[in-house]
Amino acid sequence: MKDGVHLYAKIARKIRLQIDSGKYNVGDRLPPERKLCEEFEVSRITIRQALNRLQEQKVIDRQQGKGTFVLPSEYNQLLDTLYSFKDEIEKSGQEANTRMLDIDRIKVDAYLNHKMGLPLNSYVYRLSRLRLANNIPLVLEYSFIPFSLAPELDRFNFSKVSLYETLNSEYSIEIDKAYETLNATKLTADEADILKKEQDDTAMYIERFAYTNDQIIEFTRSLVIGDKYKYTVELI
Repeated sequence: MKDGVHLYAKIARKIRLQIDSGKYNVGDRLPPERKLCEEFEVSRITIRQALNRLQEQKVIDRQQGKGTFVLPSEYNQLLDTLYSFKDEIEKSGQEANTRMLDIDRIKVDAYLNHKMGLPLNSYVYRLSRLRLANNIPLVLEYSFIPFSLAPELDRFNFSKVSLYETLNSEYSIEIDKAYETLNATKLTADEADILKKEQDDTAMYIERFAYTNDQIIEFTRSLVIGDKYKYTVELI
C-alpha cells in the first residue's frame, strides 16, 4: 500500500511540474486517462488517484464527460522544499517584486533568545521586506540573521538581491534544513497599513527556522494575506 501511495503522489507531482513548466496552460485539457497511463506507464487506478490529488489541491478541474482542465493559479505554494517567492509567483504568470523596508542591527532580547537560542545581548540583523505580485502586497517578512555569521550584511540591497543567494555567495552559508509553522493571526494597524488591508483582518502568521549543520542561520516571521496566497503541504 505504501508503495502505491508513493507512486500516485509521484505521478501527481510530475503532472504538476508539466503544468508549472508551461506544457499545459490555464484552461488546457489534459490528455485522457488512457494516454496518461501510457505516458507514465502506470495503471488507470494510479492515474485516477493522481488526478484526484491534483483536484483536491485545486490545480485541475475534472468534468465528467468533458475532460480534465488546468485551473488558474491562486499563488499556491507547495511546502515540500525550500522555495523562492519570486519563482512561485512567476510560475503563475505574475510579476514578483521584493521591497526592502529596512535592515538594522539589534541586540538579542528574551524573545530572540527563546526563538533562536542566541546569547542575550549578542547581535542580529533584522531585515524587513515586503513581497508583492503585480505590485499588490502579499507577504510582510521580518528576518533575523546572526551578525557573527554575516557581518556587514547591511551593505546589500535586498530589494534587488536574494538573501539566501547572498548568504551563499558572500558568506559560504548554504541552508541544509528549514521548517515552518503556520497559525492564524490578526493584523495590527501598522501591519495592515503596509499590506494595504484593514486592522484586525485575518492573515497567516508563519515562522521559519533555517539551519546549516544544525546552527541557526535565519529566523523569519511572515504575515501572509490569506485570500491571495495559499499553501499546500505535501505529506507523502
